Amino acid sequence: MERSLEDIDENIDLHRPYVDEVHLKCEKCGGTMTRVKEVIDCWFDSGAMPFAQHHYPFENKENFDELFPADYICEGIDQTRGWFYSLIAISTFVMKTAPYKNVLVGGHLVDKDGKKMSKSLGNAVDVFEMFEKYGADALRWYMLFVSPVWTTTKFDEDGVKDVLSKYFGTLKNVYTFFALYANTDSIDPKDFFVEYEDRPELDRWVLSKYNNLIAEVDAALEVYDLTRAARKLHTFVNEDLSNWYIRRSRRRFWATELTEDKKAVYNTTYEILIGVSKLMAPLAPYLPEEIYRNLTGEMSVHVAYFPESDESLIDNKLEERMDLVRSLVGMGRASREQVRIKVRQPLQKVFIDAKYEDLISYLTPLIQEELNVKEVVFESNLNKYIDFTLKPDYKFAGPLLGAKIKIFAKVLQGLDAAIYAPKLEAGETVSVELEGESLEVNKDYVITSITAKEGFTMTAENNLFIILDTNMTKELVDEGYAREFISKIQQMRKNNAYEMMDRISIYFDGDDEIANAVSAYREYIMTETLADKIERVKDTTLEVQDLNGHETGMKVERV
Repeated sequence: MERSLEDIDENIDLHRPYVDEVHLKCEKCGGTMTRVKEVIDCWFDSGAMPFAQHHYPFENKENFDELFPADYICEGIDQTRGWFYSLIAISTFVMKTAPYKNVLVGGHLVDKDGKKMSKSLGNAVDVFEMFEKYGADALRWYMLFVSPVWTTTKFDEDGVKDVLSKYFGTLKNVYTFFALYANTDSIDPKDFFVEYEDRPELDRWVLSKYNNLIAEVDAALEVYDLTRAARKLHTFVNEDLSNWYIRRSRRRFWATELTEDKKAVYNTTYEILIGVSKLMAPLAPYLPEEIYRNLTGEMSVHVAYFPESDESLIDNKLEERMDLVRSLVGMGRASREQVRIKVRQPLQKVFIDAKYEDLISYLTPLIQEELNVKEVVFESNLNKYIDFTLKPDYKFAGPLLGAKIKIFAKVLQGLDAAIYAPKLEAGETVSVELEGESLEVNKDYVITSITAKEGFTMTAENNLFIILDTNMTKELVDEGYAREFISKIQQMRKNNAYEMMDRISIYFDGDDEIANAVSAYREYIMTETLADKIERVKDTTLEVQDLNGHETGMKVERV
C-alpha cells in the first residue's frame, strides 16, 4: 500500500515491514532511531538530497513531483555507503523509488606519486595557495582535464602550470590578438555580418569544427563526462583555433582596408570567442566571464543561453580536406626536423601522392607557405624518391612458421619491396610461396622500412607519405639568410618593447655572404620589419646573432 509521510504512524511496531527495510540505522549521523519519524527528521535536518534542498514536506508539496527525483547526486567514493545507499534506502521507504537518476562518484585525490596526501608526509596541497599562484580557473580545469572525476587523481602542480600555459594562456593570446586589432582598427564586429557562404574556406572550416565541438561538448555534459568536454575544448582552442585558424589568418587582420575578407575574419573570430566562452563557463567560470562581458557588453556569460550546434555550418568533407593538409604539413615539418633544416629555410619541392591531387590541389598555396617550399608536386610514382625493404617480423611470424621463417626471409628479399610494401601497409594481403605451399601474408608478418634517397627526406604515417627535396641552390640559401635576418629583427623589436606600427632603422655587421643575401632581399626585409633603412656598418657594440652559422652583429633603432 502506498503511504505518504502523513500516513506513517510514529508507533514503530505498527509498521514493522517498513522499519526492517531501513534497519532504523542513520548512516549520516550514526545514531539508532526508535521511530520512523526520527529517521526521516534526521535525514531532512542533515540536508538529504533531494528532500531538504526543496524543504519537503514542509514546502513545495504542490510541485514536488516535478522536482523529484533529482537529476544527479555527486559525492566522493567514501560516501557510497554513508550517503548514496542511505538516501536510496530512505527514498525507497518513503517514496518507493530512487531519489536520483544519476550518481557521480568522485575518486580520491593523491599526490603525483600516488600516495595519500598527509600533513605528516608533507605532500598535502594548500588549495588557497594554489588559487593564489594559478587562479581558480586553472585549478578547476586541471582537475577536470587530467582524469575523469570518478578515478583516483594524481595531483601534480606541474600539470596545473601546463594547463595555465597551454590552454588559458593560448585562449588569452587569441582574445588579446583579436582585441588589439579590433581596437586598432576601431572595429566592432557586431556592426557588420558576412554571410557564411561568402566567407573564405578557412573560416567555413573552423566554423564547421566549432559546431561539431558544440555537439561533442553537449553530448559529454549530458552524460556528466566533464573530462571529455574539457579535453575537446582544450584540443579545439590549441590546435584548431590558435595553431591553425588564427595563425593562418594573421595577415588578414593586418590588411589596411576593411575588405569583405577582413570583415569575415573579424566575424568568425568574434563568434567563436563568444561560443567558446559559453562552452567552458560551466567548467571554469572566470576567464569566460571576462572575455564574454568585454566582447558583448552583456551582464554575464552565466545567464546566456548555452550554444546549440548549427548543422548547416558543418561540412565534414571540408574538414577532411583541411585535416589532410594539416597532417601533411605536420609530417613535412617533422621531415625538416629529421635533417635539421629550419622552416625559415626555403626548399624547392615537396612531393605528395598524386591520389590526393583532386582533393587538395587548390590548397597548394597553403602547403607552400606552411612548409616554405617553392613547388608542390603531386607524384604518381613516389618510389623514385624512396627505398623500401621488407623483413620478417620474427615475434609474430616466427611462432607461426617455425623452421620456415628463414625461407620466408629469403622470399621477402626476392620481392619488389616498392610494390609490395605499400600494399601491405595499406592493409592488403599478398600471397607468397614457401616450398610449394601458398602463404597469405598481411602486414603483421613483416617489418617495412622506408628511407628517402640521397637529397631527399621523408615521413610516412598510416600509408600517407610526404617527401621533401633537400637539395639547396644559392638562391634558396640566400633567402634562408634573409628570413633568419627578419626573425632576429622582429625579436629585437619585441625585446625593445616597440609598438606594432613603429618604424625602425636596421644596422648590421656581417660577412659578405650575409651582406649579399640582405642586399638581394632588401625590399622584402624592409617590408616585413617596417624598416626605413638597412645599413651595413662596422661596429663591435652590435648585438651578435647567429644567422644559420654566420655570426652577425645587429641593432635596431626606432625612427
